Amino acid sequence: MTFIGKASTVGSGDTLLKRVAGYRSTAIVATCAALVMATFAAAPAGAAPTASQAAVCAEPAPGQLAARESPEVLGIDAAALAEALDFGQTKGAATTQVYRHGCLAGDRTGTGNLPIPLASTTKGVASVAVGRAITMGLFTLDDPLRKFFPQADDAHGALTVRQILTQTTGLHFSWPAEGAGIGTDQILQTLSTPIDFPAGTKFQYAQNTLALLPKIIEITARSDFQHFVQREVFGPVGISRDSWVWLRDRSGNTVVSGGLAMRADDLARLGRLMLQNGSWNGREIVDPDYVRDAAQPTDANGGYGFLLWTNVGDTHWPSFSGRSVRRIDHPILPGSPRDTYAFSGALGQLIVVVPSRDMVIVRQGIPVSIDPNNLGANLVGTGNPDNQELIRKITASVRDLPPAPVDDPYRYNDSTGPLFREPADVLFWSDPANVLAILLGTGDYADTGCNLLWCNGKPLPVDLSDTVVDASAQIAAAVAASSRGPR
Repeated sequence: MTFIGKASTVGSGDTLLKRVAGYRSTAIVATCAALVMATFAAAPAGAAPTASQAAVCAEPAPGQLAARESPEVLGIDAAALAEALDFGQTKGAATTQVYRHGCLAGDRTGTGNLPIPLASTTKGVASVAVGRAITMGLFTLDDPLRKFFPQADDAHGALTVRQILTQTTGLHFSWPAEGAGIGTDQILQTLSTPIDFPAGTKFQYAQNTLALLPKIIEITARSDFQHFVQREVFGPVGISRDSWVWLRDRSGNTVVSGGLAMRADDLARLGRLMLQNGSWNGREIVDPDYVRDAAQPTDANGGYGFLLWTNVGDTHWPSFSGRSVRRIDHPILPGSPRDTYAFSGALGQLIVVVPSRDMVIVRQGIPVSIDPNNLGANLVGTGNPDNQELIRKITASVRDLPPAPVDDPYRYNDSTGPLFREPADVLFWSDPANVLAILLGTGDYADTGCNLLWCNGKPLPVDLSDTVVDASAQIAAAVAASSRGPR
């Protein structure tokens, strides 16, 4: 059963940062990952916990850390957990936090109170915000874009919220085009982007397309997206406004593809919210049906849900779309419980939720080993074998439940080979004609009235000034708040 909305029916369906010291001294803008919680051994993802599975530790109050409990009391082998945390540090993790039954079982939090850039973990946070909006009845998963953007043509107007969340819009995708969109207007670009595939059939790890989601929330909630998120999601779970930074593009659209920076402890709060099926202190923030469906795969990708990576599928398509991309014939996280899902960002920013172990894991840092023939997988969070092994070791440290079937993430050869094998690869990765059309506001993008120098009635210097002022104010507030944080 697939959640659509309370008023609807059911349907189918970042220079690399330096190591720990560097994180402490780097000015803020964000990366992170959060690890997650879970409910019980054979319980399906999103299943409501029973009384015997209820969290031992209450939700932390605003400005407070989660209660710490010894691993043994939480059914975790202390030596195994310590070994896993040590392993994480050797593999570039500046922060690793492990929570079970709502309690902090162990951590290495080298990032302290600083908001760290989350890269694509931002996408998962945006998904939570969408879930909140749907829970409030603002729109449904299967609402078409024409409902919010009447200027859209028939083809673009027929695309749905669900297809944006599952990355199956079929819109033309290339990495250079995504960068060009941030330099103009992501919304206008997306609504003019050519369609390459039938909607719902092809997974492509798009970036600018996702800007439609906060815009839909702004239209329906009649509120700035960032104000909405603080009021409806962050605030209720105890995350203060001065503890995070969220960047905007030159046109003022919130960059949900990777513009958010947050503290590790706050990522854990979001992971716990999802682990608790969208509830916090007994209040429903996100409908549990949405939480459940967000962690389920689609026909287009067995490892991807609603901007979240899921371990449910036996196969998956990686995030680094390219001509040489191939299907990966194993779950996202080999050797970890199959109900595990993750908010995943570049270089290993993770929030991992493991419902069957009632566990949340947060990881922030950089990779120390990268396969040059598999850059796409190795540079993202869940695709790097070191991160896969870290999650496997942590979940395997649970001793009061049967372990997941043994599997070694290092035994797989997921390499797709060099990015450039032939001239056609150069054209694919550079996408020159399409990128120039975006920057010049010509061709398919002529009707946007937007180009690199002039967009939405304003010249580039004005937009840049507004962007710098906004980002600077957020960063200054976050830096000041870090000295008052709980760590």
